Amino acid sequence: MVGLKNKLFSGVGTVALTLTAGGAANFAAAGDADAQWLWDRDRNVSVTQRPRPEYDALGVRAGAFIWRPELSLGVEFNDNIFATATNEESDTIFVINPSVTVDTTWSRHAFNAFADVRRNEYADFGSESTTDYSLGAGGRLDIHRGTSVGASASHSRGTEPRTSAGAAGFAAEPIRFDTTTFAIGAEHTFNRLRIRGGYDFAKSDYDDARLIGGGVASQDFRDQDMHRFTLRGDWAISPDTAVFARYRHNQRDFRLSPPAVATNRDSDGYTFDVGVEFDLGGLARGEIGVGYMKQEYDSPAFGTVDGVSIDGLLEWFPTQLTTFTFTARRGIEDSGIAASAGFIGTSVSAQADHELLRNVILTARLDYANDEYQGIDREDERWGATVQATYLMNRNVGLTASYSHLDQSSSGTAGPRDFSSNRFILGVVLQY
Repeated sequence: MVGLKNKLFSGVGTVALTLTAGGAANFAAAGDADAQWLWDRDRNVSVTQRPRPEYDALGVRAGAFIWRPELSLGVEFNDNIFATATNEESDTIFVINPSVTVDTTWSRHAFNAFADVRRNEYADFGSESTTDYSLGAGGRLDIHRGTSVGASASHSRGTEPRTSAGAAGFAAEPIRFDTTTFAIGAEHTFNRLRIRGGYDFAKSDYDDARLIGGGVASQDFRDQDMHRFTLRGDWAISPDTAVFARYRHNQRDFRLSPPAVATNRDSDGYTFDVGVEFDLGGLARGEIGVGYMKQEYDSPAFGTVDGVSIDGLLEWFPTQLTTFTFTARRGIEDSGIAASAGFIGTSVSAQADHELLRNVILTARLDYANDEYQGIDREDERWGATVQATYLMNRNVGLTASYSHLDQSSSGTAGPRDFSSNRFILGVVLQY
């Protein structure tokens, strides 16, 4: 059921790939049998994660592997496809999203892989139609009790949303980009102490943007290699709570440098934070980290950006049928605007999932984000709201209907980018 639930609860065929230091998804040490009770974090189960055996797809078993093929079909109406303040254009988008995942059933070690293709076909504005894809694999090797290593790699071909900053709102066609990632990590548990370390690499390559009215806006200034090193230590103070300290160092190397571009965008930075992760049975679980972040740019035009960092996730379980999820993040991100190397991005969200019936789930979500650009006079503020209903017909078919609203306002001399949009989506997910 995992694949079907992820598709339905995240919208019609939405694909989100998250790569964290330490390797593949579900990267966890086998754990010392005498100390594992200190690290169990399965006391709560959210509405979207709850097993529903009567609606779980069985998959295709082949030896020690389970293949899970899926097909998502959707139709979306968007009343402002170009994210403009005036002369809004609407269109209907048809979505075809086949995918497949494979996992092992081994008692020790693990391997998983995936492939995903998404076609967005615009009814009236054919030049907006795109085909995105992603594929990857990851694995974990359990060396002995309490020690494991893992690695993962992926490649994707994506499309930058029209709502993005930079040339995305002025291009004659959507801006395309390629991303390649690799991660490796290790973990060891010493009774109450757990140590994790890892290395991530991400390579980004953007296509140039043809502008409305003629001309080309080169996006080569955004092409980069990013290296990130992470070290984290957790100390279990009880069976349901642990405190941690984490250090993350990043190095961002851009392909072009002066005189090919006006300013060198290379930088080095780090984030150090401390926090707590917990799983209080029948009440809440989550992880909250607060610390200090700093990014030093090679060019004196961009200087140094620093401030308070926040990474938080909290799930609250008022009843077994309702889950509230709250997230918060504050970090330094790369900018898609040539005159600004980066921005401080702050985002918060609140989501409620309610199991109306065993196979009917209602979802409501609120989002807020603020992007404060460095080097230029611009600040973007976004508000978003989504409501969704999910109906699981049986173990092979699921339906979803959703409505979302997005509103952005920009301030500053370099920020005349105000717009709002409404999206209505109907979808079906077929899985075996």
